[in-house]
Amino acid sequence: MDTSSLILIAIGAVMIAVGAPLFYIGRYLTAPEDKKKQKARGIKVIGIVWMAVGVLIYIRVLIFIVFKLI
Repeated sequence: MDTSSLILIAIGAVMIAVGAPLFYIGRYLTAPEDKKKQKARGIKVIGIVWMAVGVLIYIRVLIFIVFKLI
């Protein structure tokens, strides 16, 4: 796999990462009032999962950097 393919994959991943939360926020804002609480709960869960995955990625990178230095 060449560098340009890897760059395109990274750009696609970023576009998905930005688009998914925007889609769910848009669904929340267009929902009727009685369904907003249900959708808000789902958005919170998605946000927590995304933050947890981000933290795990950073921890993995930091561990890799520390062990590479040793």
